[in-house]
Amino acid sequence: MLRAELEATRDAQWDHIREYLLAYAARRPVRTIAVVGNAPLAPDAGRAATIDAADLVIRANAFVLDGPGEEPTSGTACHAVLFSRATTMTPSSLRGYRDRAYLVPQQGWVQYRTGDHIGLLLHAGFWPDDLGAMPLPNGAVKARVVHALDPTARPGSVIPTTGLTALFLAHEMFPDADLVGTGFSFLEDERQTSWAHHSGGHTKVNWQHHLDLEAALLRSWIADGSLRILS
Repeated sequence: MLRAELEATRDAQWDHIREYLLAYAARRPVRTIAVVGNAPLAPDAGRAATIDAADLVIRANAFVLDGPGEEPTSGTACHAVLFSRATTMTPSSLRGYRDRAYLVPQQGWVQYRTGDHIGLLLHAGFWPDDLGAMPLPNGAVKARVVHALDPTARPGSVIPTTGLTALFLAHEMFPDADLVGTGFSFLEDERQTSWAHHSGGHTKVNWQHHLDLEAALLRSWIADGSLRILS
């Protein structure tokens, strides 16, 4: 009985997250979704236009929006953001924050020292007092992602990347939508040990991120037509 109640609670959490995303979508029903990763992108007006035309645009971590006078690259629309608990802030991170959803995955929880500038996101001084965020519980979200990546994975052995989690939510919560993704470097290099960011700089790839598994999952979606990648 307890297990059934737990699963029902997790299903309810999943549904609440979906409703939260819907509340910030540009249009409903959601027929088109763009998920933008953080890999460096070359200017491309067609890509930027496709992203901005989507009913729901989801970005992650150190995301960058095209600025005034810049060549169109990754667009300007942003309806939802997935922030890991220790992320690099960019000028786009909190610009217009009242008009978008913020979701914070529980996966990869690390407790940092008080006063650490890249510490626990929701306790950081830069976080506006009037900005709430939807938590993404491990049981409701991470467990589903890990099962899709490797059903035999030992507990704690796999931590999905934030970008993959964003794509997974879009893919699973809105299966009838036309889903496009861009900015996911592990599709080209699943053995990389550091990330290059569109915002600049590099960060180390967490050893619990299994980029080969993530690339394989995305390729399966590309093969079955449920995901298109914008180069």
